[in-house]
Amino acid sequence: MKLNLKENEILHGFRLLKQQTVPEIDAKAYAFVHEKSGARLFFLENDDDNKVFSISFRTTPADDTGVAHIVEHSVLCGSRKYPLKEPFVELVKGSLNTFLNAMTFPDKTMYPVASRNDKDFQNLMDVYLDAVFYPSMKETPEIFQQEGWHYEIDNAEEPLRYSGVVYNEMKGALSSPDDVLENKIMLSLYPDTTYGFESGGDPDAIPTLTYEDFCAFHSRYYHPSNSYIYLYGAMDIEEKLAYLDREYLAAFDRIEPHSEIALQQPFREMACKEGLYSISEGEKESEKTFLALNWLVGEADDAEAMLALEILQHALLQTEAAPLKKVLMDAKIGKDVSASFEDALRQPYLSIIVTNSEAERAEELCRLTEEAMRDLIENGIDKTLLEASINRLEFKAREADFGTFPKGLVYNIKIMNSWLYDADPALYLYYEELFQKMREGLKGRYFEAVLEKYLVKNAHRSLVVLKPSKTLSSEREAALAEALEKKKQALTHEEIEHIIEMNKRLKERQESSETAEALATIPLLELSDIRREVEKLPLTEREIEGCKVLHSDIFTNKIAYVNLYFDAQGVLQEHIQYLFLLTDLLGAVDTESHTYAELSNLSNLHTGGISYENSAAVRNGEPDSCMPMFRVRARAFGRNLPELFSLLAEVLTESKFTDKKRLEELCGQCRAILEARVMSASQRSMAVRIASYLSPAGAYNEQAMLSYYGFLADLTDHFEERFEELSETLASLLPIVFTKGGLTVGVTLSEAEYSSFAEKAAEFCRRLPQAKAEPQVYHFDVRAKNEGILSSSRVQYVGKAANFLRLGFSYTGSMSVLETILRYDYFWTKIRVQGGAYGAFTQFNRIGFLFFGSYRDPNLRETLEVFDKTADYLRGFDVSDREMVKFIIGTISTVDAPLTPQLKGLAAQDGFLRHVTEVDRQKSRDEILATRQADIRALADVVDACMKENVLCVFGNEEKLKENAGLFGGLLHALGSAAD
Repeated sequence: MKLNLKENEILHGFRLLKQQTVPEIDAKAYAFVHEKSGARLFFLENDDDNKVFSISFRTTPADDTGVAHIVEHSVLCGSRKYPLKEPFVELVKGSLNTFLNAMTFPDKTMYPVASRNDKDFQNLMDVYLDAVFYPSMKETPEIFQQEGWHYEIDNAEEPLRYSGVVYNEMKGALSSPDDVLENKIMLSLYPDTTYGFESGGDPDAIPTLTYEDFCAFHSRYYHPSNSYIYLYGAMDIEEKLAYLDREYLAAFDRIEPHSEIALQQPFREMACKEGLYSISEGEKESEKTFLALNWLVGEADDAEAMLALEILQHALLQTEAAPLKKVLMDAKIGKDVSASFEDALRQPYLSIIVTNSEAERAEELCRLTEEAMRDLIENGIDKTLLEASINRLEFKAREADFGTFPKGLVYNIKIMNSWLYDADPALYLYYEELFQKMREGLKGRYFEAVLEKYLVKNAHRSLVVLKPSKTLSSEREAALAEALEKKKQALTHEEIEHIIEMNKRLKERQESSETAEALATIPLLELSDIRREVEKLPLTEREIEGCKVLHSDIFTNKIAYVNLYFDAQGVLQEHIQYLFLLTDLLGAVDTESHTYAELSNLSNLHTGGISYENSAAVRNGEPDSCMPMFRVRARAFGRNLPELFSLLAEVLTESKFTDKKRLEELCGQCRAILEARVMSASQRSMAVRIASYLSPAGAYNEQAMLSYYGFLADLTDHFEERFEELSETLASLLPIVFTKGGLTVGVTLSEAEYSSFAEKAAEFCRRLPQAKAEPQVYHFDVRAKNEGILSSSRVQYVGKAANFLRLGFSYTGSMSVLETILRYDYFWTKIRVQGGAYGAFTQFNRIGFLFFGSYRDPNLRETLEVFDKTADYLRGFDVSDREMVKFIIGTISTVDAPLTPQLKGLAAQDGFLRHVTEVDRQKSRDEILATRQADIRALADVVDACMKENVLCVFGNEEKLKENAGLFGGLLHALGSAAD
């Protein structure tokens, strides 16, 4: 129903403040205020059936206790209408949502949901609104203890320990140097405002938060007068306004929440701050320092300045042609230089970050940066470089492809960049005029003036030096143990007994079952609401110049999504890691025709991006199969296909690996980036490692993770003697991999545009070597090594896995339902709620891979025991028919995640290459919908057999793993060698 309302008119208690058209997203925008409660509401009306609702609050912490984060978790643990322990989890189990989560930011907390089903959408709205306004947490201290922190103690002889979901989550988060660095940067730039505090919570400060202050924070900030309600998509908005007024907002009167974000007063001189982060005993301390040069740049309501700064940082620091990055890399300040532009704050900031450096290079970083920027201002910034960056960012804005994230949610996050600070919520949705201004700016010295104003002449800057420490983690744990021991000694016998009793009540609550009456309060769809047929993935087999073409005829708004799949089986086994290195080098080295800087500009001028990746796929139902495939993914407007294919042919056939200085620089960057990735994505590091124990393809893909780090470390440490071999090997790979005989082309675009594509693709195919290389036979060491991977992390990532096909079992769609049941029932209760971990994961796939994993987990042995007892849980699995329907619906919501045109094409091509047919997908869907309790109980034998294989891998705290060394076949350092 379209809204027919004039400005200042009132509808269901909401006064319409402003309405406007936003052609960039084909929407009409309405800004309202609820007169009685003071709630703000912004509605984006369009034809998108993937509707989004969110309610956000401006939450401004005044300390490091993580109160905003803990409240975010806790409001979802029961409410007035939904008196369950975990209504959020019950929703996830039984909703067709396309997004369901909550997020804490430095200055706001958001509760967004999305669904394509009208009934489901309304259900999600109601559960979230009741949660934020009427949470059970204020009458149930155990919620605070579970989600925030509590003393973990069962008897008076035990030592005191801290536990809690957020407490352990932040121990994991702040084990990553990237997160520690961000924390130090914000503290250095905003010492006097809310941004100087860790909104997620510092584990050292979290236990100082009292239950009273926790409740007071909610009372102050979770009021409609401090709320920002957002609706997006095709819906009856009048019905939604009436519902909001009647069910929630009319019960509240306006207040003044005093949540304003104070401006940080300008600095007169640069602030300097030092900090430490943990590394493990097996890592070296040299060249491990992070340097960050940071500027506070204006205010968020200046959309033009923010876009200009984004373009500048992209052009000067993020492309291969970036002149400022080149100056710093040439000076060998560190192994990698990157930029960060954080604009989701009232006062945004921009950072230049140098990794793998030394503390004594900090002054040089400042001097070289200042000199380079002044030189750019005086002599001018290359116009082609700027135009290329403008094109790249404009392509991204016009494409509006956010992967699996609903568009409406991304727009929601974007509008908060202005709305939260009392500016027009639609400000950041408009971009046509702004990009026109940016192009006009190329005619003069616009960007030089921006660089001078916001960076060179801006005294509000800071320098952060973050040094490695091998002893920080052990010192911190020792200090914590000592403090807890002193705390315990200071307690009376009665106080200790009181803590034990509180702990007992918490565990009783965690272990208690929900009543049928409480479960019935959660609104539930019916199986009849679910589509029976699997979603069609358009795919037509065609041919160009003898190459197979997989064409997905989908409307893409004139963008061609091109995927080139090259058979990489011709590469020698000893050269596989060189092939992974090649994915990072292509487009970043010179070719016969262009320098790497020119290539970067051409790519940004004419395409929406080109990426290179290598991995081994597995054929459906054949766990021992291994199909190495080098993928080139590219996107461009149809009119730019000639330039795209010309660029691809040049890079794939003419790249040169003879520039010694450039290769050394790039290899150092790869090593630095991988170091950060291993620590920030510890769960993935563990999961890839355990997969390498189980299949040839898993072993192949692991060559890009921890094993790859060893390869890069040796390469960079002995670059001088290895350069010639490196250069020759890389050059030899091009004619082996990039052949017409080994190519399959995937493309997603409409049929009307296919002939033009085919013509340009044919020219590309003719430029490739014709003959396919002789396939190699690989011999990997596929066995259960059961490794413990030592790191400075303060938490664990625990995994067990096996291949059930090899054990004689078959894949069934019911396994997808079992994933949902374990993730949101058994594992949620045992590992997250009772164990204090942030989460746990399950996977059963067509190739027989069963994987159980925990995330940011304080435990190790206890979690393995939970995994081992899964079969017992399944044998006793007994839920009502209503609960079973809930699990099925929750599973389907994952299966039916909305796909963008690009993702549909990728899914269709991936299915074809892995031999997964539409018949296979339909069979799995039918099995999901037909799953009953007996089917889940029948899977107990599968799980039992897999757990008895005892294939495990743990990434975690060095001391914790060494204490449990008997569990492992061996210990190794995440970024080093085998442990002593």
